[in-house]
Amino acid sequence: MMSWKPPQVAFETRHLVAALFDADTTEAKLMSVAALGDVEITATRSAWNGVLWLIQSTVKEGGRPLYSGEELAQLRADLPVRWA
Repeated sequence: MMSWKPPQVAFETRHLVAALFDADTTEAKLMSVAALGDVEITATRSAWNGVLWLIQSTVKEGGRPLYSGEELAQLRADLPVRWA
């Protein structure tokens, strides 16, 4: 018997940024659907590195990054994304 597997969608850095920073985008809606298990989002580690660079370069308070490495690692772990 064949087991069911959800359709896959490949995200690049730009898709991850859109999903994380604008809830009204198609990417954000796909992320919500992926959290329910109806779609599987895949992304490369280098795509995540692009998101990290953007966050650490732009989201600052007093000239220092607002988020710690641990917080960013938790964000990555919480995303419904299979990292390749």
